[in-house]
Amino acid sequence: MLRVLILLVSVVAGGSQSVLPAVLEIINDEGQFAFTDGSSLYRFFEDGSFLMEPIGISGRAIEGFWKSTDQGVMEITGLWTWYNGVSSINDYRKMVIFITILSMDEIELDMPWQESDTRLYDVYFTTEELGPVEMAE
Repeated sequence: MLRVLILLVSVVAGGSQSVLPAVLEIINDEGQFAFTDGSSLYRFFEDGSFLMEPIGISGRAIEGFWKSTDQGVMEITGLWTWYNGVSSINDYRKMVIFITILSMDEIELDMPWQESDTRLYDVYFTTEELGPVEMAE
């Protein structure tokens, strides 16, 4: 609720703050864009690849590709699996999410296997669409 209120205040305030960069700008400038929802790490790479992996030793994972037709709207198509658990065979899905960057503050995350140069952004996101597809596109 607090993040929604902060976002609303930022939008109403308008010109009093600098405009935050868009997701695609960050990918172009830094080579990747990453954030966490508290249980998973989402990473969009400059070459169009996508990786979502659990923060802990077990959890959902997605390996695939992303594309975007609008700022903040990311379409991800990939193979859904489970780290240290049972996974369906050939479970390809398309997920569309809408990402809003809340601030440029870097998020700290204690993951020993995390790449040291992965910057995590403070975001709010919603899942707009999720469903099975025949294969990764």
